[in-house]
Amino acid sequence: MTGAFVRACALASALGPDLEAAVERLAGTPDTKIGGPWPYFAIPISGKDWRKRAEAIARSVAGDLRREGALAPGEWAALPCIVGSSSFCVGAWDDGGWQALEPSFEFSSSLAKAFGARGPVTAVSTTCTSGFSALDIALGLIAEGEFRDVLVLGVEFCNRLTVAGFAGLQLLSATAARPCDRERDGLVLGEALAAVLVSAAPAPWRIAALATGMDAASVTGPAPDGTATAKTMRAALARAQWETSRVDLIKLQSGGGPLADLAEGRAVRELFATVPGSVSLKGALGHTLGASGPAELALLLASLSRGRVPATWGFAKPDEELGLAPSGGDGKGVRRVLFNLSGFGGSVMSLALEKAA
Repeated sequence: MTGAFVRACALASALGPDLEAAVERLAGTPDTKIGGPWPYFAIPISGKDWRKRAEAIARSVAGDLRREGALAPGEWAALPCIVGSSSFCVGAWDDGGWQALEPSFEFSSSLAKAFGARGPVTAVSTTCTSGFSALDIALGLIAEGEFRDVLVLGVEFCNRLTVAGFAGLQLLSATAARPCDRERDGLVLGEALAAVLVSAAPAPWRIAALATGMDAASVTGPAPDGTATAKTMRAALARAQWETSRVDLIKLQSGGGPLADLAEGRAVRELFATVPGSVSLKGALGHTLGASGPAELALLLASLSRGRVPATWGFAKPDEELGLAPSGGDGKGVRRVLFNLSGFGGSVMSLALEKAA
């Protein structure tokens, strides 16, 4: 079990330029075209220059997090900043070619500067689990007593290279993301900049455990039986000292991929005799890749703080073989959440979150 808490979150995503707007939109009528035209669900902040737009988004999210986190100016300035992304500033190439690119650490440092964090900066990339790999580093810094508060950023801005890669692998839907749905046919990508302030100081949600695993079945997808996912979930439960019956909600990785969703469904059903409630957020956000962990964490906790489990946008027709039927509803009784994440290269992570107050 860890001694770290989620002190504050902020988010810019396709659902809105800030977390409040995103939660309000998510609570409304599902609209799988919310993020704009295929293939990217875009943050609704305009700008022709890629880098200037990214900086504007960062400043906006930073302002939101500073207000929510309520740290003293000196404490804020001393924050270390851990940045997770699968693409960093690759999108700058779309505007300026090779000369517009910079090392991932330099881009991360510029983001930390936009947030006003002047402590040590680290950049990490483990594909779609990058944001939670950043969180893992933050938890280590707090556990060792090196820092009391750590800033974690999950970053994914639009770029043609990512789209080309996913399209080339035939992983994208031509219409909409339909997590766990019988007619699901692929992913929709999304932009996000998510910020999570992790702290040793008590806050409403405690990080009970974070487990990591490796699925060596394929570079681009999970083992069909979901073995690695089930093993990682089991490890998170063991470290949190939870029985499966104590889990109230599972945040699914599922994003609408026919085989990947099925593998996760098999993993969940292997582990749980009675499957608890579940939710996927990728039908609304798009798959935000390296930002998906912090982005979905921020959106889920904000929704739960308002007493609601959000609906899974794009899910309408249950798949009997998959065996999961994510649904929204009353979230007031949700105290323990198991949060799944996975990515290319076989990276699998599972986060156990517990309501502390």
